[in-house]
Amino acid sequence: MRISIGKLRGLQQISDDTGRFTMIAMDQRGSLQKMLHPENPKAATYAEMEAVKLGVTEGLAAHASGYLLDPEFGVGPAINRFVLPGRTGLLVSMETSGYEKKGNWRLTTLLEGWSVDKVKRLGASAAKLLVYFNPDAPKDVVDHQVNVVRSVADECRRLDLAFVCEPMSYPVDESEADFLQHKADTIIRTAEVLSPLGIDVLKAEFPGDPKVTPDGEELRKNCERLSRATKVPWVVLSAGADFDVFQRLVDLACRGGASGFLAGRAIWKDAFKEKSLEKQLAYIKTQGVRNFQHLADLAHKHAKPWWDFYGGKEKLRDHFEGWYTKY
Repeated sequence: MRISIGKLRGLQQISDDTGRFTMIAMDQRGSLQKMLHPENPKAATYAEMEAVKLGVTEGLAAHASGYLLDPEFGVGPAINRFVLPGRTGLLVSMETSGYEKKGNWRLTTLLEGWSVDKVKRLGASAAKLLVYFNPDAPKDVVDHQVNVVRSVADECRRLDLAFVCEPMSYPVDESEADFLQHKADTIIRTAEVLSPLGIDVLKAEFPGDPKVTPDGEELRKNCERLSRATKVPWVVLSAGADFDVFQRLVDLACRGGASGFLAGRAIWKDAFKEKSLEKQLAYIKTQGVRNFQHLADLAHKHAKPWWDFYGGKEKLRDHFEGWYTKY
């Protein structure tokens, strides 16, 4: 499979020299507002959100291969306040926070006033789209979500920008407990549907739940199933899991074919048990860094280099004399 040179450069920028993705997410909006003001999330001001994002970015971004920010509170300040190192690959989210409802089903909406073109123009390495997805939804809901993914994929292809897609599953007309019984299959089926649409990295939920499936070997085999199902390299997301749980999932995912992780709250959320910004950021710079480094060590030990998905670096060396005239 061929990768265009712009997308190839983007993947190089958001991975490390060993081909592993050790990426941090700080594009949270609604969930971060809840952390700051549990009783009234809407009370979180722009200045509060900006200050937290600047502080967490300053404390963690230099350690990561890639760093994910949102356009509303994060990416502009992080760049113009010089807290995002130039050597760290930048990913920028495309979607609004939350979702629209159609009955009990969820529809993803792109952020108004934002575009892949703007992500490219500001110098980012990749665009990221979170899309709620249940393959058992009615056809019109599935089609809407597929079309949102395809529209971003088409723009990323036109502009030669790497595209990271983050499907999130959810239950409808069943309890959370019943949904967890087949969640792994839902995640794998979702990868089969979405990964061929022009995405470059799948940011996937862990395919299974340790509370439902305590056997680590079975969970690892689920990851191998996901690795066979996806048409692109994949990384595991944390979905706000506690760190001790997530570190085990990273280990299992990487042993099962993942190329690393793209995680946020599992790394830094415990900082917000502190009440003052000063203490929150002190946690980020100490325990937050240690949390990240432990995950990165697991990825370096067990993850599959992303280029191995394409058969190794040699398979990607297909440019020829005069290639630039046709680019």
